[in-house]
This record gives sequence, structure tokens and C-alpha cells, in this order.
Amino acid sequence: MIRQMKLGEEEQVRRLLAELSLEDQTFWRKQAELLEEYLQKYSRIPISQVVEGKNAIFVAEEGKIVGLCWCTLVDRGIDRQGEIAEFYIGEEHRGRGIGKELLETAKQFFTRERAEVMFVWTHHGNEAAIKLYKNVGFKKVTQLVIAYIPK
Repeated sequence: MIRQMKLGEEEQVRRLLAELSLEDQTFWRKQAELLEEYLQKYSRIPISQVVEGKNAIFVAEEGKIVGLCWCTLVDRGIDRQGEIAEFYIGEEHRGRGIGKELLETAKQFFTRERAEVMFVWTHHGNEAAIKLYKNVGFKKVTQLVIAYIPK
């Protein structure tokens, strides 16, 4: 079942965010960090179940929260842009359509909020995510993204 996160579920969401960061480091980090370090880092992130400042966290629930899609909406004054800031499905729950359901929910949210464009970011080597994003209608763009990562 896909739904908006409820009050009291912050720790489950934080755990998934930590698991995402742990998995994510295989794509771009030179130095691996431990899951415990990510859990400590994410324990300080404020998480809300309501849309505040145009944020919404949607979760996939199968007895417990097994996936999340954190949506942000930015109004730059010249356009409204939706971004999937964080997206993760627990490894043992992949390949069953949960990701597609979460992304369709995100697209509906951005459409209701009148976003003119929606973005999702991933790494070149994350072929499963790229395939999923393309399957739900996202298109590869030629824009170059350059990031600075402070030490």
C-alpha cells in the first residue's frame, strides 16, 4: 500500500534513508562508511508527515515501511520544479512493482501542485533505477550536473 507518511513513522523512514546512503556510496564515494554512521547522521534530520514547505514523503507499507519517495517542490518564481529528493525500496522488496507505484504517486502529487517539470537524480551505474524511471515516463536529459562535495 502506498500512502503519505504518518506521524510516528520517522524512525522507519530514517532507517531506509540510512540504507539508501549505505548503498549509494558504492556509486560515488571513495571511502565507505558504516550503516551505523548513517543511522546516527539521519537521526538528526527533522521529518514531518505533512506537506510543509512543499515536501511530501510517500511510503510503501507491507506490514512495515519497505520503501519511500521523498518529494520536494520548488517555486523559483519563474517555474515550479518537482524533485524526487530521496527514493528507496528495501533490497528484499524490489522487483515487485513497489517502485512504480511510489513514482506514480509522486507524479500525481507534482501534477496536483502544478509542477512544470519533475526531476529524479541517480548515478550512471544504477541501471535498475534508470530503467524504472524511464518505465514511468522520465526522460534522460542532456543537462550536465556538476557537484561539489565538501570533505
